Amino acid sequence: MKPYENTILISDLDGTLIPRGGRVSQANRAAIERFVRGGGRFGVATGRTPEAAAGYVGELPITAPSIFFNGAMLYDWQKKSVLATRTLPGGDVWPRFAAQCLAHFPQACIEVYTADNCNIISDPANDDPRLPHEFYRYQHVQLVDVADTERTPWLKFFVSDEPARLAVLEEETKAFGIGALAHSFYSEANYYEYVAQGVSKGAMLEEIRRLPSCAGVRIVALGDYLNDNEMLAAADVGVASGNAHEGTKAAADVVGCRVEDDLVPWVLEHVLRDGL
Repeated sequence: MKPYENTILISDLDGTLIPRGGRVSQANRAAIERFVRGGGRFGVATGRTPEAAAGYVGELPITAPSIFFNGAMLYDWQKKSVLATRTLPGGDVWPRFAAQCLAHFPQACIEVYTADNCNIISDPANDDPRLPHEFYRYQHVQLVDVADTERTPWLKFFVSDEPARLAVLEEETKAFGIGALAHSFYSEANYYEYVAQGVSKGAMLEEIRRLPSCAGVRIVALGDYLNDNEMLAAADVGVASGNAHEGTKAAADVVGCRVEDDLVPWVLEHVLRDGL
């Protein structure tokens, strides 16, 4: 029997597998390859699209179902096929809420994610500085271009702004009644996101468990920020990186090394070897 049989290792990207602004280290890459050779299956869980993630992890042996759009999509990396999606409900509520955001937060970068595109509906002058460094297509459109949510369902709604203004957005979200339709959360201090109610990386991890090919597997999940908390709690072993948000450390079973010190080799040495 191989050492990692019946184990899935699923990792968040930024701040967990990849230092912000960096790439997957050679040490992490070698550890993932060793894990897969040893019978394990490796997957990723990210707020990014599959296309965006490919620029960072496309050369890794991704052999497990993987989570994208912070839980709104489950994807088979090897077959390049979508296994499941969870779209935002509510019809024209979302275009109306987006219009309010555009009016009330004129400095924000506001993005609408559909299954095949990132649509930026805010002024191009507000674009998030990360965009030119990403590995995916995005387009600047008018809100009216994506307002027909029946024809083009929204998977995720995203606002990037200063933390103080996002605190105001949280209050407006409650007043608008979006809470009944959406799970909203911070994925960074200056990123506030919306997916369908009940959608999270943790909920999609449970979908992975229900796949016939994953029945009875042990799942070890790695993360660093609040949008990872439910995934770490749902996993058999949740591991927070040493640089993780304090709330994420509290949600984890184990706190490992910092992202800069290569978390995957640490997990193979301290978690999978010791059988925690």
